[in-house]
Amino acid sequence: MVIGSTYSICEENIDSFVFSGYDGQNKKKWEVSGDSAEVNGSKIFLKRVRAKIYQDEGIIDINARKGIVERDKSVIHLRDNVVIRDNDGGFLYTDFLNWDQKNQKVWTEDYVKLVKDNNQIQGKGGELETDLKQAVIKKDVKLNAIPQTIITSRGPLEVDYNKNIAVFKDNVHVVDRRGEIYCDKLTIYFDDKRKKIIRACAEGNVRLRRGNSWSFSSQAIYDVARGKVILLGRPKLEIYPEEK
Repeated sequence: MVIGSTYSICEENIDSFVFSGYDGQNKKKWEVSGDSAEVNGSKIFLKRVRAKIYQDEGIIDINARKGIVERDKSVIHLRDNVVIRDNDGGFLYTDFLNWDQKNQKVWTEDYVKLVKDNNQIQGKGGELETDLKQAVIKKDVKLNAIPQTIITSRGPLEVDYNKNIAVFKDNVHVVDRRGEIYCDKLTIYFDDKRKKIIRACAEGNVRLRRGNSWSFSSQAIYDVARGKVILLGRPKLEIYPEEK
């Protein structure tokens, strides 16, 4: 058992282990179980890790093939097929993840895939809340959004599902059925209920392509539902003939 960050394990090898963490009111905050645990000095090596985080909104599940616990520390290192499932049906997939039990944060430098609210985000490296409502994906970002929108950027990407907003930075490229957008920074806003993109604001070296037409501006606001774009900052339009 674990109370706070003090471990009571003294055996060298343990089968079917269960660790638990409690708050100051002796309320269970999280639980880690698995097939076996091996104690080696200050570290505990875990196999077939299954964890639960208890929140007022529901339970968050974390699974991994292996894990390492450092005694007297609140961080568990998880690796091999790590999966987090939040209480809204969202998933995070990666091969290595650090989990801070005390602050309920996770982070990694590996490839991550976040699937949430019909949107899929991929990238290299990330820092997230364990409930997956706030996330930073560091680089090589790609978002596939409903219905037919793909957004890529060098990163980082900052997502806040509480505020229904996501911010892409550095070499942003948007492709959907109406055309393409290139810019330095893109802020997208989601519908609160369906979590679809309803508006996008592009900033810095904005270029829009629709068919054979290109427009250039310092800023553009895109109303997705109407398919309408407002160009700001000395816009310029170039139209090329079809044969060219």
